[in-house]
Amino acid sequence: MNLGLIRNLCEKRAGGMRQLASDIGMSEANLHRCVNNNKIQAADLEQIALTLRVDIRIFFDDEVKALANNIDTQASAKVPIIDGNRELIELCKSLVANYQQRDDVMNKLVSMVKGL
Repeated sequence: MNLGLIRNLCEKRAGGMRQLASDIGMSEANLHRCVNNNKIQAADLEQIALTLRVDIRIFFDDEVKALANNIDTQASAKVPIIDGNRELIELCKSLVANYQQRDDVMNKLVSMVKGL
């Protein structure tokens, strides 16, 4: 595992390690300790990867580590995580439409009951 990549990625990110620590709900001192000791809880590393918008394997696989040098964190920070998952987006739209339809029916029923 190479947690030193966290420091490298944070250098390209506004706010650096301080902002990352804040974003994941960890103290800056604890984040530095984890990076320096190259030891971290899996859930924290997963949260870091999500926040930095990188594949978690980057901290483990030599082949993927090369990607760290090519990450444009400012541009990737503007891309929603679910942007690539069209199926999920369509399901969410359908769910919202169903709730809107339910609300319309409820509003009509309330209007009818008030008119009685």
